[in-house]
Amino acid sequence: MNDSVYGIDLGTTYSAIARISSLGAAEIIPNFEGEQTTPSVVYFESPSSAIVGSEAKRVAITDPDNACLLIKRHMGTEYPQHFQGETYSPEAVSALILKELVTAANKESGAEATKVVITVPAYFGVQEREATRQAGAIAGLEVIGIVTEPVAAALSLGISGGRAETIMVYDLGGGTFDTTVMRVDSGRVEVVAVDGNRKLGGADWDSALVDLIVEKFVAQAELGDDDPRYDEEFMLDLRLGAEETKKSLTKRETATIRCAYDGKKANIEVTRAEFEAATEHLVNQTIEISARTLEAATEKEAGLSIDRVLLVGGSSRMPMISAALTNRLGWDPQPTDFDLAVAKGAAIYGQSAVDEVLLSEGEEAMPGDAANAAPRPFLAGATSLTIENVLARGVGVKFARDVTDEIGYISFFASANDSIPKTPEPIGAATLSEGQRSVQIAIFEQGGERESELPADNRELKTAVLPLPAGLPKGSPIDITVNITGEGIVKMIVTDDVSKEQIELEAMVSVLTQEQVDEETVKVTALALRS
Repeated sequence: MNDSVYGIDLGTTYSAIARISSLGAAEIIPNFEGEQTTPSVVYFESPSSAIVGSEAKRVAITDPDNACLLIKRHMGTEYPQHFQGETYSPEAVSALILKELVTAANKESGAEATKVVITVPAYFGVQEREATRQAGAIAGLEVIGIVTEPVAAALSLGISGGRAETIMVYDLGGGTFDTTVMRVDSGRVEVVAVDGNRKLGGADWDSALVDLIVEKFVAQAELGDDDPRYDEEFMLDLRLGAEETKKSLTKRETATIRCAYDGKKANIEVTRAEFEAATEHLVNQTIEISARTLEAATEKEAGLSIDRVLLVGGSSRMPMISAALTNRLGWDPQPTDFDLAVAKGAAIYGQSAVDEVLLSEGEEAMPGDAANAAPRPFLAGATSLTIENVLARGVGVKFARDVTDEIGYISFFASANDSIPKTPEPIGAATLSEGQRSVQIAIFEQGGERESELPADNRELKTAVLPLPAGLPKGSPIDITVNITGEGIVKMIVTDDVSKEQIELEAMVSVLTQEQVDEETVKVTALALRS
């Protein structure tokens, strides 16, 4: 190996970091406490110091106002967090988690590596992916790649060679849910279809369990109309306890949790059946998305059938998940390295990149190149890795029907599950009025589960203005060419046919400007971190 790179699963509730060992296998690097996963929790103990991980999670019970949890759900959005007199963006909080993971990994491995690959949910769009990349930059890391969690899981679990197969990855993490249909073979992953919900995950099962426990506690302790949900300390303590109760119910039919509020205490027993009834609506959402993903895959490729269903993400351990997939979809889901597979796959992706055996779709290794010809143990003996991905969401450009159209509409030039890289057909546009002096071009990304031409249903990614020469008649042609990279980055060139003036747009944007990234970097660098 000519360089070192870490693969990081930056999770909503837990994160993990991995590398390729000297034996050529992906391995998880434990944190300072010897744990393979690190809670994605940051506690700001003073204006100059912060704690990341298990200790932060424990301290958060007594001081919830200075603790930040589930920040991944807000990546790529304006969601300022205020701690110890300072304001932090979601990217800055995530940077603290990334920084601590790499610091621990470097100490454990004796390395000084700064190159990383970070995973994201398959359903993350352009803005969330770039926000993740910026979080790495704020942490002082060189992000050499962003890879989706299901693809990373497939790299870890599904490229063992032997035969090509089609797999469905059901990935239920702490805060996000994704399903992906892909073809895998030795050294190759081809994504066929993706779907998911960025705000559905194990934390929602925890919340439902908390509600169930509170209802039982209120009744058993005879609290009447006194609702302990309004007590922040009680609720945070209960949420942390509920997570352990959920884990217990994965292994046993009943679990007991002790609750105390306003001088009243009670041991609350919860059965697995009660928990499953309280969360049936959540399971139903994952089943609906899974079926929808399979439908999208078979629409693209008639006759497609699933050879294996892989369960990924800690929350997919719950028995109700396997039961629902079997009983309702007829699948035989297989357990995996639930919490660790994604980080291991990210390490495989990263090492392939730094070893220069990660190929673009259609690219072939140069014949006679010894480096490319050498089998890679972490690729199950393959000499190179090729990944063909798909768009998570549709992308389009905003048009107006006439000069009186103040709202406009979105014309999609690429749809969710289109294979990428992709070069759509050139788009022909025209001026709307006599003597029009400029054209505003705006790229939008699909906002909901389905494409909608209403601008309000979509998210603006990038806007630019093309100046026009004076005196152009109405209907003068404007040419738009588009290229979408393998990472889903949209590049657009808009040209005025008369003057040949053109503007270039690249939809790789976040809510943070470069100046803001620099400011957040200063904040993060100034904090002393410990776990």
